Amino acid sequence: MLNTIILTDIKQNIQSLKLQVIFIIILVVFTVGSVAYVFQYRDAMEDYHNYSLKMQEEIRKDADINITRVAVYKRDHLLAPENNGFIDDSKSQFTPNNIQYNAFNVFGYSISRMTSNPYLYLSNDLNWVFILSIIASFAILLLSYDTISGEREQQTLKLILSNSIPRGVLLFGKFMSIVISSVIMLLPGLLISLIILLISGILKISALQAFEITMFIVAAILFISTISALGMFCSVVSRSSSVSLLIGIILWSVFLIFSPNIAVFTADQIFKIKNSETVQEEVKMTKDAINKAAPEGSWSGSDNPFFPRHELRAKNQTNLMNAEKQIKDEWYNSQFRQYEKASRFTYLSPISIFGMVNESLIGSGYPRFRKNWEDLHTYQNQFLSWFKAIDSKDTKSPHWYNPYEDYSTSREKIRFEEIPLYTEKLMTIPQRLASAFPGIILLVIYSFLLFGISVLMFNRYDVR
Repeated sequence: MLNTIILTDIKQNIQSLKLQVIFIIILVVFTVGSVAYVFQYRDAMEDYHNYSLKMQEEIRKDADINITRVAVYKRDHLLAPENNGFIDDSKSQFTPNNIQYNAFNVFGYSISRMTSNPYLYLSNDLNWVFILSIIASFAILLLSYDTISGEREQQTLKLILSNSIPRGVLLFGKFMSIVISSVIMLLPGLLISLIILLISGILKISALQAFEITMFIVAAILFISTISALGMFCSVVSRSSSVSLLIGIILWSVFLIFSPNIAVFTADQIFKIKNSETVQEEVKMTKDAINKAAPEGSWSGSDNPFFPRHELRAKNQTNLMNAEKQIKDEWYNSQFRQYEKASRFTYLSPISIFGMVNESLIGSGYPRFRKNWEDLHTYQNQFLSWFKAIDSKDTKSPHWYNPYEDYSTSREKIRFEEIPLYTEKLMTIPQRLASAFPGIILLVIYSFLLFGISVLMFNRYDVR
């Protein structure tokens, strides 16, 4: 009985004009999005390659002068373009991707678009998550909003229930038919996208990318189930299919627009933090106080490394760096806490949850940035230890460590190959699963909750 309901409804869905139109739209969007990604990724990789060569050349030049320049000159670590951006770009245009550091400190972060025209990056990319979150979710709603109310209007619901079919079985059969129909609608687009990416040479299936694609499909099925249950809920709360559609559009709009924006509003109003101008003013005032309290000669300099006042200068510069570091690290941590607290409000929306789950599963966006931010702090300490170990062996160095200048530490040259360079370490699969787990559980809860409520309401539904 259940199989008959599922197969009959799948056949009806596939033959319906609305699914056929939606299928063509999704197929076109997948194709266009994949082709666009190929060109964007190639351009981004070319820019990143040129940037990396330039940075290496700067380090080589400093190494040919002395090791202290290698240690104290500020470097920018730019995160490489992601080869899984076709799944989700994770709002990369708004996520910090450039971190400044030297051997003594990790100074801060910024957004670098590596483009001549940043206005070209104001629109969303046509990646898999965007297609499923926006286009497919609305399409699934169109498939499911009239599953009950529509059949009641056509007088077919009364006829079906006259065959002594349990209402729960009927509803579950219709639910499964919508989920399966939606998967059938999406699979050709996914396959065409993969073929385009494989032919272009951008996608080289590795164990990690196979995991990312597989987990996207798993998350997509959970998301489809949630939206299908939402559509069925809309269908059983009204006796009119037009009212069901209106309720569905309202809820879809709330999940798509209201929930993410309420998170931003909440962050601004409840989880308040200092703005950049206040922080800069605090840094300036603190530095002024340190400079005023510094002993006379703290800014003196000489070509002689052992010039006595170089020690005062090194201590003063270290005090200035530590003071700024304390203020800014506290500010950065408050930004992280604000974002993480505000993100919890997006848990109200299955659309937002789906995006966050995929962001974690592919190791991009905020999780990727935070990992690099923390890893660079670890690297910075190792870099400093490496520099001090070499400097300690140099008898021509007074070993007065200045975090910004090369006055009073080793002036020996160093081979580029000996310099420990920072290399990004991708999030491991266990780390990704742990990060995505809360969102996955929430999607499951949403599906069960919406479907369970739909069953309870359908049991009291007047089919006349």
